[in-house]
Parts: sequence; C-alpha cells; structure tokens
Amino acid sequence: MTQLNRADTSTKVKSKEFKALGFIIFLLFPILTVTGISVYGFVIWMIQAFGGVVAH
Repeated sequence: MTQLNRADTSTKVKSKEFKALGFIIFLLFPILTVTGISVYGFVIWMIQAFGGVVAH
C-alpha cells in the first residue's frame, strides 16, 4: 500500500514538473525575450528622439 502511494506521488510530481518545464520553455522564455528586446528598442528610440542621432 505504501509503495503504491509513493509511485502515485512520484508520477504526480513528474507530471507537475513537466508542466512547469513546458510553461517555462514555451511561454515564459519567449515572453521575456520579446519583452526584453522591445524594451531595449524603446530605450534606444527614446535616446535618439530626445538626444538626437549619434554622430559617426
């Protein structure tokens, strides 16, 4: 009986871990990447808008 509960718990834990991994890989990382690139582009745009284009 105890081993059945351990196996069941282990399966549930693995399932939760895979769901968390999928969330991180397929949602969190892409969202953070797009957000980071967008913020960087916005900062550069604002620097050029208020400070002028950097001379070469």
